[in-house]
Amino acid sequence: MYQTRAGWLDQHEITEVWFDPKVASFEGLLERGVRSDCAQQVWTTTPRQFEAATAKLGAKAHRLDADPRPDKEPKYYLLKSAYRHVPMTAAQASRCNAALAPGAKNSVRPEHWLSPRQQAWLKSVEQAPTGDWPIAVDVPITEAWARRHK
Repeated sequence: MYQTRAGWLDQHEITEVWFDPKVASFEGLLERGVRSDCAQQVWTTTPRQFEAATAKLGAKAHRLDADPRPDKEPKYYLLKSAYRHVPMTAAQASRCNAALAPGAKNSVRPEHWLSPRQQAWLKSVEQAPTGDWPIAVDVPITEAWARRHK
């Protein structure tokens, strides 16, 4: 399991990643980031991570010396689309937001990350875009489902 948060550090847009090392290794996440062109630079929190990142990225590996500043609109593309009304988990929202970004390198469409129930919800929103649809971004999924069914 992992969690992410968009932010800024030293004029760089970053994504903080929290992960369970029992489930995923730092090296595995780093390799995946390099393959998907998401790890142009890496800030690390432990000496072991710094060593692994330096071996893979050289001078593009850094030690995290300050807390990143959170992004003011971390799900910008999601908020500008009909997807903003669909209840999602945090991981789904991150994936859909990335897939909606212009020039996204991933060929997976955002609806790929949604369940059939969520896809049906999205279709309803798209068919009645002026409806009274609450914003579901950053709302816990169970609370977002309950909001519409009141």
